[in-house]
Amino acid sequence: MKPIGSCFAVGFRLAACSATARRTFVSEVKKSKPKMSLLDSIKPNDRSGILSAVEKDSHGFPSYITLKDSSPILSQAIMAVKNKKMRQKNAYILVEGKRLIQDALNAGVKPKQIFFSQKRVLEQLCLPEKLRDLSVSDTIFYHTPYKMIQLFSDIETSQGIMGIFETPVFDFRARKNAFPITVICDNIRDPGNLGAVLRTVTAVGISQIILMKGCTDLWGSKVLRAGCGAHFRMKIISNVSWNKLENFKGLVCLADNNEYNNSDPSNISDKEINVFRKTASIKLPIVPYYEVDYCKTTPLILVIGGETHGLSKEGYEFASTHHGIRLNIPLLNGIESLNSATAIGILCYEARKQMLNLIRCPEETDEIEN
Repeated sequence: MKPIGSCFAVGFRLAACSATARRTFVSEVKKSKPKMSLLDSIKPNDRSGILSAVEKDSHGFPSYITLKDSSPILSQAIMAVKNKKMRQKNAYILVEGKRLIQDALNAGVKPKQIFFSQKRVLEQLCLPEKLRDLSVSDTIFYHTPYKMIQLFSDIETSQGIMGIFETPVFDFRARKNAFPITVICDNIRDPGNLGAVLRTVTAVGISQIILMKGCTDLWGSKVLRAGCGAHFRMKIISNVSWNKLENFKGLVCLADNNEYNNSDPSNISDKEINVFRKTASIKLPIVPYYEVDYCKTTPLILVIGGETHGLSKEGYEFASTHHGIRLNIPLLNGIESLNSATAIGILCYEARKQMLNLIRCPEETDEIEN
């Protein structure tokens, strides 16, 4: 009869051998697991529109799928971002053109699908390495006939590349060298107009942009194109209610030249007349923009309205409760108004100049004097 201790020793050796065998078996199963195919990510009903699938090559060009003219994949992708309601529901945006796609990638925005008409177009992008490897990325690249891309493009002559990206959620902080200026966009409903405003104020180097409810969709394709990458470089807060700004402190300035003339209402719509009448009781000082000391109270808050609808009643009330002023930009030669981007650009650069003069930055001062 064997001693009890030796029985335990034998049992332990058997258990150890069994554990080793299990680990070996699991390892072999993992090795034999079939590699994910490009086609595995495509719905069976959509595979009829696929011409071929090419795996990642030795030069680092990513795996891609070549689509037939009849493929529904691109049209389905466009439908998911067709309008604001669909974009919000699916949390996707459409980004078109090499420059904008590169800006989105550099900002860390995640692409779901990228459609390109020629390999050289895709090669011109600086793609993160993780997007090239199917095993760690769910981004799918589609080699797509140019005429299909042009069909769904908003651009007259497409560059032959567009991408469906997840809607970004940025936790931007103002840059260290940002000027203490907040621009509030109120009632800007034209996509090109809003995009131009974003581009202009981003170039100035302000702290942040706030879009009030009533503005056009921040992530609309036309706004993105007109913004020229501003979306991915600036802190932008959208869909904000006026009551959320009650505790804002600083100098509030309305960029507003409009004054309702009761004697000549023929060129003004009924809706605009109602807005003028509602705001007529809100009396604010009107000051030429170049006579204001923008450094006296910081941060500076500039409120800009749309070209057609102007500032809202809530915008006037916000300025009134914060002891704000209306800024006047003198216009000559019969010109009645400036577009929003031009007006806000004039104001932001004037404020920027004053702030630079105050801190006496040598490089910037020399730049201004020259």
